[in-house]
Amino acid sequence: MRLNQRQMEIFNAIMVHKSVTAAAASLRTSQPTVSRELRDLEKQIGFDLFNRFGKRLTPTSQAQLLHSVVARSFVGMEEISRVATAIKGHNAAHLRIACLPAYAEAFLPHVTFRFLKTRPQVHLSVHSLEEVALRHDMTTQLFDIGLTEGSYDYDEATTEKIDVSELLCVLPAGHHLTAKVVIDPQDFQGVAFVYFSQEDPYRRTLDEIFDAAGIVRRYTVETTTATGVCSMVAAGVGVSIVNPFTAAHYVDRGIVLRKLSVRVPYHVYLWRPAKGLRSPHADQFVRVLRQVTEEMKQRLKVILAD
Repeated sequence: MRLNQRQMEIFNAIMVHKSVTAAAASLRTSQPTVSRELRDLEKQIGFDLFNRFGKRLTPTSQAQLLHSVVARSFVGMEEISRVATAIKGHNAAHLRIACLPAYAEAFLPHVTFRFLKTRPQVHLSVHSLEEVALRHDMTTQLFDIGLTEGSYDYDEATTEKIDVSELLCVLPAGHHLTAKVVIDPQDFQGVAFVYFSQEDPYRRTLDEIFDAAGIVRRYTVETTTATGVCSMVAAGVGVSIVNPFTAAHYVDRGIVLRKLSVRVPYHVYLWRPAKGLRSPHADQFVRVLRQVTEEMKQRLKVILAD
């Protein structure tokens, strides 16, 4: 089965605009044409992409899964258009970064601010993706820098491990566990706990620690990002254990940090294209990233020593 670009444009337009009429307007074609081509696409792939209720279309789960891949191809085309525009305007300094949502929300803003102070002419694009999608997209070499929790081997690319710190306990202000300087696994027995999804590698590590100690936590809510976890903790939903980047970001936002007695080292893997494809702006960005990381580590030492 081979799908063409036109089919993907129509599918993407309907998913984005939520209706055939709006999709047709965005593509400068007629509604009957879009409807016909959508039916042809569904016939070709062998399953329905939308549930139809009169004139209203609701994407099926299969459509949402397919669009998660299709949308990235359109992001790539938009990226090419922006670069072409920059070249035309003699301003081709462009740096593309892919990372986990936790880094985009709690760490990279500080790196970006400092980097742009010295290189304001550079245009940055930061794409936050979950680990599986991030791993796939880095193989396309669309990005100059990738930041992940896992290490992967790619042709024409390198990964480097950066030692950040260790996982930290995050507690709501006023929680009874804040009375302790170091939290033991046993202290979490029966305590309301906010956690990551099952796919998170650090969740699996922590589960092994608690299982080995025979500790049963009381799960209250599960979410997919570290910032989501910390927001829940700050609201008093429960306690948790997260990466040091996000923990440091939430220090003055209703959260108290404590060490976990069982040390779980936290690393970031820095992905770069082959040396011949590297941007000098990316080299500088990485230097700033390392500086900010070291400063955060020192700040955490002071906070945890108080």
